[in-house]
Amino acid sequence: MNTVAQEAAREAMVQKIASATTTVAAGAAVVGGYAAQELLAVGGFLIALSGFIVNWYYNHKRLKLQEQQQGGDDGR
Repeated sequence: MNTVAQEAAREAMVQKIASATTTVAAGAAVVGGYAAQELLAVGGFLIALSGFIVNWYYNHKRLKLQEQQQGGDDGR
């Protein structure tokens, strides 16, 4: 003997499970859709970009320090 409340609770649970399964499957499809080469290419790009930023930052600091040591500090 199933009551209406039990039936509604069962339907709600099935909908939650179905929704979670769909979300997980979609996430797996997105992650699985990238080949290893594509992931490595993105990783290489990010490493190169971070290297460029670090080099620029320290070159900028080095040039400012050289200007200060030579007395050419113009307030930049």
